[in-house]
This record gives sequence, C-alpha cells and structure tokens, in this order.
Amino acid sequence: MSRRGAASLFNRELSWLAFNRRVLAEAESADVPLLERFRFLAIVSGNLDEFTMVRLALVKRIVAARGSPGPDGMPPAEVLDRVRAAARDLVDRQIRLLERTLLPALRAAGVAIVRAGDWSEDDVRLLAGHFDEQVVPLLTPLAVAPAQPLPRLTSGTIYFLFRVRRPPGTAPDRWGGSTEKILVQVPPGLPRFVSLPAPAGAARFAVLDDLVARFAPRILVGYDIEEACAFRVTRDADVALDEEEVEDFVSALEREVRNRRWGHPVRLEIAAGAPPEAREYLKTQFELTDADVLDVSPLLDFKAFAGLVDRLPRPELMNPPWPPMPHPGLADAEDLFEAIRERDILLHVPYHQFDPVVDLVQRAATDPAVLGIKMTLYRVSGASPIVRALVQAAQAGKQVTVLVELRARFDEEANIGWARQLDAAGAHVIYGVAGYKTHAKALLIIRRESDGIRRYAYLGTGNFNDRTARLYTDLGYLTARPEFGSDLSAFFNVITGFSLPPAWNRIEMAPTGLRKRLLALIEREIEKHTPETPGLIRAKMNALIDPPLIRALYDAARAGVRIDLVVRGMCRLRPGVRGLSETIRVVSVIDRFLEHSRIFHFRNGGSDEVYASSADWMERNMEDRLELMFPLVDPAGRRQALRVLDVALEDNVKAWVLRPDGTYVRVPRKPGVPRRRSQEILYRDARDAVHREGPARPRSFRPIRRMP
Repeated sequence: MSRRGAASLFNRELSWLAFNRRVLAEAESADVPLLERFRFLAIVSGNLDEFTMVRLALVKRIVAARGSPGPDGMPPAEVLDRVRAAARDLVDRQIRLLERTLLPALRAAGVAIVRAGDWSEDDVRLLAGHFDEQVVPLLTPLAVAPAQPLPRLTSGTIYFLFRVRRPPGTAPDRWGGSTEKILVQVPPGLPRFVSLPAPAGAARFAVLDDLVARFAPRILVGYDIEEACAFRVTRDADVALDEEEVEDFVSALEREVRNRRWGHPVRLEIAAGAPPEAREYLKTQFELTDADVLDVSPLLDFKAFAGLVDRLPRPELMNPPWPPMPHPGLADAEDLFEAIRERDILLHVPYHQFDPVVDLVQRAATDPAVLGIKMTLYRVSGASPIVRALVQAAQAGKQVTVLVELRARFDEEANIGWARQLDAAGAHVIYGVAGYKTHAKALLIIRRESDGIRRYAYLGTGNFNDRTARLYTDLGYLTARPEFGSDLSAFFNVITGFSLPPAWNRIEMAPTGLRKRLLALIEREIEKHTPETPGLIRAKMNALIDPPLIRALYDAARAGVRIDLVVRGMCRLRPGVRGLSETIRVVSVIDRFLEHSRIFHFRNGGSDEVYASSADWMERNMEDRLELMFPLVDPAGRRQALRVLDVALEDNVKAWVLRPDGTYVRVPRKPGVPRRRSQEILYRDARDAVHREGPARPRSFRPIRRMP
C-alpha cells in the first residue's frame, strides 16, 4: 500500500485501545449507577487481559521477527511502544478512578473493602478461622531453588513471592543457606472478597490476597517472612495447530489449550510497593523488560469486582431492570411453527426475549413431525438448554447435525465437552472446517407437514447463548420462506461434506463471496447516486478494519454518497477528511448492553435493501471464517432494523463520534434537542409494541370439537 493509502488508515491495535477508553469512560461517568461503574471497570480489565494475551503478544512476535508494517504503515516497533504506553495509561486511569472515586463512593454507600491494616481483633479471629478452614487446604507452597528458574506459573493467576529466612540458631535451609524464596498461589477457585460482620444495611469485605499475606506464617512454619510480593503474569494465548497435520484434531487441540496456560510471558503486574529486589527478580525470571511490567494498586486483577457486584443486593446502586419483552408476533403463540409459517419474525435481543429460539429447538426435539435439526454452535452458555434439547433430539432418533466450532477462542474446552456429549447422544458432530472458523449462526429444522416437507430457518448476528442474549444486542431472523430453507440446506451441505457453494437464492457466504457482494453493493450505490436520489450507505458493526471495504467506502464518499457508520469497537477508517471521506460519519455507542448486531442498509436508488450478518468488516471475517449475510425481506423486519440504525445515529447520550485525528468525543447535544439514548428508546419500543399490539392471535381458525 502507498504511503498515502497507509495514512488513510488508523492502526488496529491503537483503535482497539481507544474503544476501551470509551468503556472506561462509562466507569468514570457519575451518570452511571455506582455498581455498574464497577462492572465497567471489570470489563476493561478483562478486555486488557485478552488484548495482552492475543494482540500484544502478536505485536511482540512481529517485532521479534523483524516483520513489516501493517496496512496503516506504522513500523511494528513503533506500534509496540505506542500500544504499551496506551495500555499503561488505561491501567493508570483505572487505578486513579478506583482509589479516588469508586472505593470512597462505595464506602459512603455502606460497603467497605477492609484491608489488613484496618482489621479489628474480631475480624482477625474470624478471618484466621476462615483461612484455616477454607484457604489452607488449597495452598501449596513451592520452594524456589537458588539459580533455578521459577516453576511453571499459570497465566492470569495471582501469586505471592515470599522471601523467608531461618530464625537464628536453626539449621540452614535445604540448599545450605539462610534465606530462600517460596511461591504461594492465591486460590483462583475462591471468591476474592471475604464477607465480614457488618451493621444492618451495610456490608464489609476483606480481600483474599490479604488473608494469604497475613496468615502465611501458618503454612510457612519454621521461617521468618522478610518480604512478600503479590504478582500476576499474563502469557501469550496463541494456539498454533495445523488441523491438516494432526491425526486426532480434538485431542491435539486439548493439549494446545492446556499448554496455553504456560505460554511465553507478555506482561507482569506487580502490587504497588513491592520490594525492588523482588521486582527485578521476577522481571528477569520471566525474561521481560521494564516496559512489560506494571505496578498496580490497590489490588491485582480488577475483574474480581464483577463478582463482588453480583453479591451485593443493592438495586438502588444498579441499572433499573429492563426485562426482555415477548415479540408481539409470538407473545401468545400456541404453535411456534404455525406462527413462523404465517409471518417472518425478527427478534432483537435483549429487548426481545431469546426464549422463542430456545423453545423452538426444544419443541423440535420432542415434535414427532420433526425429522431433522441442523445447527452451528460457536459459543453457548455453561448449562445450555439448546444443547440439552439437541441431545434429547438425537437420543429420540431424530437426525441431528451440529457443527461445533472447537476453535472459538477461550471457549475451546467447553465446546469440546459439548461436542463429545452430542456425539455420545448419537448426533452427527462436525468439529469445524479445516482452515476456517465457522462463525455463522444458523439453525434449520426439517418438518413433515400435511402439505409436504417444510424447512424452518433461523439466521442470527449473535450466538445461540441464552446468557449473553440478555447482555448483547443481536438480531435473529425466523422464517419459513422456501428460498431461505433451500439456502441453509445448501450451506450445511457445504460445511458437512465436500459440496461447493451453490448460487444462493438469498444469503451470501464468506469466504467465498461476502466481500465481493459487499463491494458490489457499494459500487451500485455509487452508480445510482444522483442529485435527485442521493446515495446512502448505513452500516452497524463491531469492527471495521478490512482495507478493501474501507477503500470502497472512500470511493463512495468521493462520489458524494453519504455514509453513516455505527462501529462499536475498532475502526481503521479515517472519516471527515477532505477529498477522501468528508461524507463519512462514524459513531460508537457504549451503554449497558454490548452492541453486537451487524446491519447494513443501502438506499439503492430508493428501493432500500437491508441486510444482517454474523460478520464484521474485518479481514478474518471475509477470508478466514465461514460467515453468512442475509437480507431482511419482510417489510416489518426491515423497518425494525432501519429503526435500530436511526436511533443509534441520533444518540446524544451514549454515543461517541470519531474525528479525523483518531480521537473520539461524546456526541454533543445541541440546545433545544431532546435527550436521545438509543438503547433506552429501543427498549421502550419493544415494551410499547407488546402493550399496543397485545398478544398475537392465530390467523387460522380451529373448531372446538369437545365440550370443556
């Protein structure tokens, strides 16, 4: 790419960190309820952990291999320096926010985190008993021999490094010296916060780390403890596996996932105030530099606050409840299959209930008329009712075909377990497609009815996960249109056998044709753009980093097409640049639900077309994954999706706008313009639709053949 072309793209890693600054801004906002601010703080920590394990680790590997610049033209060494600085700034902001604002506000609300120096005598007695009964059985002190490397320490887990000494007059240690180092892991399976007695209406908690430090003499008998240092190492989580070269792919993947816990160290976090000698020792042992070491206070791993929030029954400190609403078309449907036959249904979770999807699979499992179920699974919940229904269907002798994507990052072990359970039940299980991840969200139910075989299809933008369906915004399209059923039958033939992709009726698939189709839609918008009917492209997605699609959007902008983009996370596109992208606007909405749906709207000369997809506009989605894009052909569903775009682009409460220099600022609310918070508006829409339309009534009429 030319220098000019590179300058038109933002750096992917820095854009990702900018997204997390917007998430952290929610934790910093006094308009957000206090406990929700702690949730956002924990989310940022979890995101930074994943970024370190995946993206930062990759950048370090590229630098070590003297790799070339990416599409943005930035040298890898510069990327590494800037990423480290940006990540460190995020952590520093988290620490300041926690120490100066959140913990004092929590204390004022009657919830105190009591550190060891503030324990009362009664606290000490209670915690000592808790330590002996609940913690000691899980502790395994590990002595570190002089001049020997550290034992393998698990990524992301908190450890204490103790420097201990034999008391005067006692025998030397096992290596003939008077001091040695001992490692103790803080048990990851225990809650980080331990309840303490508190007055009515209040709550007090000790930190598990403090118990390990304070009561360590109870397990390090015969030593005087001179120093204690809490630390946490984060390792490279890359899973390098060539599925073409291994005979047993599942077993090989299990081994790689287990080994990930001991990948190459990438980042070292040390509790602030650690002894300099311990800091230098750990840095050397993990072969890291000062740039890789973060001093963190008041405690390590802020993700623990999410668990604390869940234990506090303080609704006045949390978001008001927004219970999911029934879809008006299904609110009182006695027969889901009949309801879907009569009209297409577009679910928008979590505003709508996800229950119809779960119910559909459960009913299919027990319905004698259902002959087969075909489905893709990427990430499902820990006790998935959908998987249980598929197991039940297979055990009942139905033809059940499930592609379980084993390489869904950080869900590999869970998915291997689900795959084996389905296989044992008699389902036909596909463990993925060689060379590609299957990210498409598709369900096909084949049913024998009075007029022949009918296929019921579900296509979604999000996972078949009943838990995240309450937290992520996604679209799910239910239809009995024959052309969608035919397309999904062909899709499953492609991924379960050796069939070549056909000419689709409605859908489009990556990696075979999705990018080409999107480029054609953008080009068509350029061709149909006139002063009388100006072109318009609107798209909502999680990430926009694919250079060919960005270049096509620049071409459309230079032709005068207006382009409005809602991009939650990474965005390489540089908007608002004269002669390049001055008709492009990019906003990002960060609110209580994670924006996850992908919606694409093309004006098409007045004959609007609207699509939804499992794919973001990223190279990996276009080239390395099996994805699906599908049109919303039902007028009601199309209006519903356009409404999502409308309100997101009008948000002046939770939206940020991307400026040409790569910075984001909150969308300003102009004088006299009413407050518009998109997620609140969409929830109100869903609630009002139920009240306005009432429960759905069947459109066919059944005679009553028996007396009550």
